Amino acid sequence: MKAAIAAALCCLAAAPVVATLPSEAKPPRLPVPATEGVKGLGQYAAASGKAETFAPYVPQSSCDPKWRKGVAKFRDLVIKTYPQTSDWGSLRDCTDDGTSEHLDGRAWDWRADAKDPEEFAAATDLINWLMAKGPDGQQAYWARRLGIMYIGYNHRIWGAYRAGEGWRKLSKSDPHTDHVHFSFSWAGAFGKTSFWDGTVAATDYGPCRPFQNEPAPLHALDPEPSSLQFPAAPGTHVGQTGPAAVARQRDP
Repeated sequence: MKAAIAAALCCLAAAPVVATLPSEAKPPRLPVPATEGVKGLGQYAAASGKAETFAPYVPQSSCDPKWRKGVAKFRDLVIKTYPQTSDWGSLRDCTDDGTSEHLDGRAWDWRADAKDPEEFAAATDLINWLMAKGPDGQQAYWARRLGIMYIGYNHRIWGAYRAGEGWRKLSKSDPHTDHVHFSFSWAGAFGKTSFWDGTVAATDYGPCRPFQNEPAPLHALDPEPSSLQFPAAPGTHVGQTGPAAVARQRDP
């Protein structure tokens, strides 16, 4: 045990040094070209200089497929702003396999085909706006204010819970080239974030499973969102809750 602790401390001590070494790696590929002068949805936002912190990864733990207020409002603004695109839906049947925020109403698929110039231009504009730095100097200002947990598009994925890694490679089995996938935090799904009312939302970790592999109770928005965060089991993301963290979740 002492040896393991000592090794861990050595790794921590060495990390800053390693981070400063020059890299010959190519710049990370982005899902869209970086552009300036984007339009975005800022005109619809409640005034606020502050933003939520980066959303932790809180996976789907119960099945309650219904349109959430925040997701539906975001969809409506996106389609209004980019009429060349379309809504590909939010909800999935509870018999679908795997873990997906579509099953608890916290995800939305936006039709924006990367091979269609007009649709790709819309995705480029919105994603660049979501990822822009805010008054606090941190990236993804608007994504944080909307409570977006992760985005998948055009062979790449960005997760708020791994924001420092930028855009990572997305699974080859579904590269999301014909649509953009958005998953939201619980506060974002319920429309209780600073984008909508100017008030920075507390982190809500949602319902916990009572037992491993058992469904969690359906989640209703409480006046005081849960701030209880359980330690993550090895191989899981910080932000997974309770006994559910024992089970291996997919890496979105």
